[in-house]
Amino acid sequence: MKQETVHAEKVQIAYAGILAKATTLGIALVVLGYIVYVFQLLPLSVPIDQVAGNWHLRASEFHHKVPGAPSGWSCFSQAGKGDMLSYISIIYLGIVTMMCLVVAGFVFLREKNVIYTLFSFAQVAVLVLAAAGIVSGGH
Repeated sequence: MKQETVHAEKVQIAYAGILAKATTLGIALVVLGYIVYVFQLLPLSVPIDQVAGNWHLRASEFHHKVPGAPSGWSCFSQAGKGDMLSYISIIYLGIVTMMCLVVAGFVFLREKNVIYTLFSFAQVAVLVLAAAGIVSGGH
């Protein structure tokens, strides 16, 4: 059998290193957030039975029917609530990709690879703008 040598570039190693650490932390935060939510270790902004009873509704209908339910980025102002802590842990997992792209961008910058540096940071900018609601896919 022929042995193949695997060559990984610096950017791949940096990206994978951040991805491994950040996702491990993210999974731990999701599990912790779930435990806090289910066992109601912190007060909830919306009781579990109200969420379960209105699960079939669209988000806009849910917010109309359940006044005071957080929406958008308001979860960060209520980070002390059990359900919001769980929600924030999911947001963190979404941010992991951006963290990896920033690290990759800096590796490309150190290697003086201008095109890939620009692409990396442009991707981060588009993701940030989309998360902020400035750029959307028509929804």
